[in-house]
Amino acid sequence: MEPLEYCRDRVAPPGSDLYYALRFAEPASRAGLLAVHAYAAEVLGIPHEVSDPGVASVKLNWWREELQRIERGQGRHPVSQALTSAIAAHTLSPEPFRDMLEGAMMDLEYGLYPGFRELSVHEHRTAGSLAHLTVEICGYQRRKTLQFAHDMGMGMGLFGKLRDLRRHADAGRCYIPEDELRESGVEREALAYRHSPASVRALLATQAARVEDFFTQAETRLPAEDRSAQRFGLIRIALARALLKEMAAENHPLLERGFELTPIRKLWIAWRIARRNRRES
Repeated sequence: MEPLEYCRDRVAPPGSDLYYALRFAEPASRAGLLAVHAYAAEVLGIPHEVSDPGVASVKLNWWREELQRIERGQGRHPVSQALTSAIAAHTLSPEPFRDMLEGAMMDLEYGLYPGFRELSVHEHRTAGSLAHLTVEICGYQRRKTLQFAHDMGMGMGLFGKLRDLRRHADAGRCYIPEDELRESGVEREALAYRHSPASVRALLATQAARVEDFFTQAETRLPAEDRSAQRFGLIRIALARALLKEMAAENHPLLERGFELTPIRKLWIAWRIARRNRRES
């Protein structure tokens, strides 16, 4: 299997959010975007896909060594081979890739975060690093667009944690800060139930509002000159916002069931955002 084909199967199968965002990204950026998202999936997925912490640590250390091989152009993994081309084509710094590894290691060490400051460190290293790479690959004229990358990354990272709340709770992880659980009168164990009392739903509404705030701030900070180039990220935000709206309409029953947009709706949202930002550029 070709490296890009592997990456596409890993993170952008037909019908996925990434599939539709990539369809409207600049053709020259698509291979790089696929590669960095596949790397993020491989590395950040390890703590969630491997139940034994010792085995997960070994796998993360393998990727640490693989990054060194990638820098020498000797990567062994299909994702590494796709990443080698992306790094060369877009002059990507190795730091965000290393930061994602550190963020994944945090998942092995922490099952709960004391406050939002500690959780922010994790999000900055994981989703924030990925967002920075996507902005670099898509290109920008104004350095202020890097602020867009920060806020988009924080929003997307927190959105993913909210969407996958039940799966994480089943694995013994919680990405809602401990002090916010306490202030809401919610026990961590309550997140493992298949029932959301009023206190839990109010807490989840607060988490969703924080995500919305990051998305709003991201769009506000994105200079007009860079909106066309960054439509990949704008589409990702729009798709996440549409799902947040559906969650809110049902008062956030996230412990009872999952949420997903239909492929047709995803395509419509992606097309509309791409068209709007081409017109404004």
